[in-house]
Amino acid sequence: MSSRRKCYLKAPQSGDLIEAELVDELSKDDLVRVHLDWAPVRLEALKRLHQAQRPWPEHWHWDWSQKADMLNLLAYRCMGIEQKGRMQGLMMLSTLAVKGRLGSQAGKAVLYIEFLESAPWNLRDLVGTPQFLGVGVRLLEAAIDFSEEEGFGGRIGLHSLPQSDEFYRKYMSDLGPDSSQSQGLRYFEMSVEQVRYFLEGRKR
Repeated sequence: MSSRRKCYLKAPQSGDLIEAELVDELSKDDLVRVHLDWAPVRLEALKRLHQAQRPWPEHWHWDWSQKADMLNLLAYRCMGIEQKGRMQGLMMLSTLAVKGRLGSQAGKAVLYIEFLESAPWNLRDLVGTPQFLGVGVRLLEAAIDFSEEEGFGGRIGLHSLPQSDEFYRKYMSDLGPDSSQSQGLRYFEMSVEQVRYFLEGRKR
């Protein structure tokens, strides 16, 4: 059964913190509803980028209604951040630990993030001025919390699309392109020490 807890996003123009909720377990139906909400906004934004001859986000083709089928397996869980009934970001986690690659935690259990995405109206590349800032950070916090609950010590890992490398480099260790991964994406991992620093930053 899913639960909700309070979190905060930032309004970019005023700098105000806006109350939202982290939903820790979403259903397939939830993801279909999110897709129906996000898809028209994304399509209009892509049309504007095309007319302006600007590059598209690398995840433009993601369809959460299709990713919902992953929830047929117990090995996956999807979380989201909701504000006034509208989903502001989604994250798909694998509940099966992967082995750590970072030197200090090589071989230890790490929680793997399969997908993480902010709503299209929160992406600067799509809309210029996002509605909310901090969605990605709040989702990383949720992944850390879940990693701790699962006994993984807060350790998390993921493969990043190139346009997102800079964001993840702020908080995680960049272990370089993964030759075992079909797209050769860079692999990032957060150590227990980085988790502590990350969470301390949340308090400042």
